[in-house]
Amino acid sequence: MDVITNKCCGIDVHQKKITVTTLIGDPAEKPKKLTQTFGTTTPDLKTCGRWLADQDIEIVLMESTGQYWRPVWQILETFGFKMILCNPRIIKNIPGKKTDQLDSEWIAELARFGLVAASFIPPRPIQELRESTRIRKSLTQAGIQIKNQIHNILQRSNIKLTSFISDIFQGSRLRLLNLLINGEVITHQSVSKCMHGKLKASPQELLAALDGSLSANDRVLLDIQIDLLKHNQLAIKRLEANIEEQLAQFQELYLRLQEITGVSQHIATIIIAEVGPDVSPFPDAAHLASWAGVCPGNYESAGVSKSSHVRSGNIHLKTALVMAAMGAKRQTDSGLKDFFFRLRTRMGTQKALVALAHKLIRIIYAMVSKNCSYREYKRDQQMQHLLASN
Repeated sequence: MDVITNKCCGIDVHQKKITVTTLIGDPAEKPKKLTQTFGTTTPDLKTCGRWLADQDIEIVLMESTGQYWRPVWQILETFGFKMILCNPRIIKNIPGKKTDQLDSEWIAELARFGLVAASFIPPRPIQELRESTRIRKSLTQAGIQIKNQIHNILQRSNIKLTSFISDIFQGSRLRLLNLLINGEVITHQSVSKCMHGKLKASPQELLAALDGSLSANDRVLLDIQIDLLKHNQLAIKRLEANIEEQLAQFQELYLRLQEITGVSQHIATIIIAEVGPDVSPFPDAAHLASWAGVCPGNYESAGVSKSSHVRSGNIHLKTALVMAAMGAKRQTDSGLKDFFFRLRTRMGTQKALVALAHKLIRIIYAMVSKNCSYREYKRDQQMQHLLASN
């Protein structure tokens, strides 16, 4: 087994403290071991960095514990150590022998003999873009929950607007809700003022739909939910502007990714935020697909291969890839669409979608690593090629 270094340390990270163990010495001999506990404030972490630098530590290994590892990483990285982050799932200590000191010693031993693969840590601009896109996803989900609450209030009050209007949260349709919130007397004239030419429902139908039993308490709740929805939409617009600024330096890759069938602007943004403009940390496309969680697992026993689920992987990237696959399978005259339906006949829709997502991530890897554009071989081009060859 190749040895990484004779001077390494392992860090067990918690919210209020970190336990650091250093191992110094030839791997063939018993190393000199020192253990120290530090706080997690910035001065304490800088003190930890100086303590490690005084011992000429070369490699620092820690596990990714929630968000607690991030400030430790950012501060110790400035001291010039080779930082390695690893998945806690693969470095679990022996059950029944768990203390912070033993954990840090075990992590240091793994670093000493090079037994842990480093997790992928993107550069700072990509980390910031990733944070923005993930918060945008959270805000979008929160907005959906608010809309569902509004629908629930209307349904229990027997307000049947959704029977005639698909989206009641935009433009003049929102003014109809304000009539209910303000407790105004709803008449044919007041409803007509809130209508526009695109509405197919007549004023009589909307007047009947608004004739419910909305209590005073429901009006208050409805007003609160509408106010929350407005703030949510403003926050998303502000975040979209911030994401657009962060994407400016990756504009060329952003446009090239959208050449792939099924990849929209939204999905291209997520791909850049999760993978970044450099795929060199992944040896090949298979490693990237495994990290994204769009490749099947291996489960073989006694020479017999058995069914296995796909890995969990990066849930944000996996979701984006499956969404892109769903868009690609709906495109006409597309080789990716043909690929999906060819697989669906023998493995079903869900597995075929994951297989198409796997194909998409391999295409993305090739585009980013070779700095090339995507050009799909259309079905009519295939036919012309066959006719020319005959």
